[in-house]
Amino acid sequence: MKCFKLGLVAMAMMLCGSAQAKVDLKIVRGEVDTVYNKTHYVVGVTNVGNRAYVNGDRVHVYKTGSFAAAVELKEGPNTISVIVDDTMGEVEKILNVYYSTNRPEKLITSRQAKKELQRSKMKKRDFNAVSKKGAYLQYGDGDDRLGGSKMGYVTEGIVFKVVGEKGDLYKVQLSQNRYAFMEKEYLEPTEEEVETVTTGSWRVANKGDYDQVYISLPKRLPYHYWTELDPTRICIDVFGAMDNSNWMTQYFDTEIIEYVDFNQVESDVYRVIIKLKEKYSWGYSVDYSGTSLVINVNHAPQPTIKGMVIGLDAGHGGKHPGAISASGLKEKDVNLSLVNEVKALLEAKGAKIVMSRDGDQGPTMGERKKTFKDAGVDLMISIHNNSGGSPLSEMGSCTAYKHVSDRALAVAMQKRLVELGHKNFGVIGNFNFSLNAPTEYPNVLLEVLFMSSLPEEEKLADVQYHKKVAKQVVLALEDYLNEVKASKK
Repeated sequence: MKCFKLGLVAMAMMLCGSAQAKVDLKIVRGEVDTVYNKTHYVVGVTNVGNRAYVNGDRVHVYKTGSFAAAVELKEGPNTISVIVDDTMGEVEKILNVYYSTNRPEKLITSRQAKKELQRSKMKKRDFNAVSKKGAYLQYGDGDDRLGGSKMGYVTEGIVFKVVGEKGDLYKVQLSQNRYAFMEKEYLEPTEEEVETVTTGSWRVANKGDYDQVYISLPKRLPYHYWTELDPTRICIDVFGAMDNSNWMTQYFDTEIIEYVDFNQVESDVYRVIIKLKEKYSWGYSVDYSGTSLVINVNHAPQPTIKGMVIGLDAGHGGKHPGAISASGLKEKDVNLSLVNEVKALLEAKGAKIVMSRDGDQGPTMGERKKTFKDAGVDLMISIHNNSGGSPLSEMGSCTAYKHVSDRALAVAMQKRLVELGHKNFGVIGNFNFSLNAPTEYPNVLLEVLFMSSLPEEEKLADVQYHKKVAKQVVLALEDYLNEVKASKK
């Protein structure tokens, strides 16, 4: 009998050990030695259905298995207990965290300091350089994760006067009073001179799918373009040009252009003004044909989803996963799932869809833009998910646009996303993201939810929720197209 009882005890211990082995616990945030914030977030993942406790307090375990707690630390050493259990056993992890109120200054080596000084100091330069394909102008020498603030792209073959150098940038003189910055990789030294030239004749005509403004110039000059609203006008400043345009031939068959005009706004800055007949712009391009400046303004498509060519971009992909949630959801996968749901709904309504990727590929920003430009899309929607903030808080949705002419599309998207109960994280204007830079078609970027938020991660893990989001995106597009229709009356 005694042997039998000992056998039962041994079996029970084995079973208990087996049960404990099945209780998974992974700490994904909060396991650090020293912190400088009083509020410390602990984020973990366990088996779905398990219970979780942080310092003895039970915390909510989401359907993804993720859980989190905000722990208020005392100065000095802190011990944080994290326990997960089920009916058969439990696992505990102890986190030892030291809270200091004295944040140390960032120390850098003398070599790093010297390098940083070289990067921050403007050096004088005096030579001419010609632009390469892909070149763009920046307003200043600032930088962030999206790069410096962009004025816009310029074509190749334009001669610039380089007057300064700072880090990876050249400072270029556009006119007597205006300067910009350009990345060094897009400029090549040349013996060709920078000179002020006079403008020639104009021609404005309907070219079938677009109206064209053609301005004769003796050489390629730098330019900067933008869109204004109320009334809707496309403006282009041409640097190094003086007015000698003695006539402008304007044909009556233009579809989108109401009239064109120009102003000599500075002695060497020539401003082109293109007034549109409609409130909403459907894109335009600025380029050179030889040495003549050519502006193509797209005709408006029929304001219905049926028959439209719509570009859909699933953010990230390939070796770029994007944000990763506590439970291991990858943003690239969530983005693609959302895009596929939007695609299905739009195709059902008769739209032609152009995808930047249809699987786990990782095309560059340049490749994505080329895909949409070559396909001649009528508009483009890029879908992402955000990251940051408290893991316990719902952060919400935001939409972003670069050009003010695309604001109405962004607002329509934001209104429909918050109808799902999402917090309003805002409409982001002048967004310096490469994929929002093109002027050839209206475009908008959606940050649907936050991968880092546990309550929002739970939603993003649900494919059925992707269908709800997709429905709102399509409704938003219909809202925008109805605005366009109403503006024509």
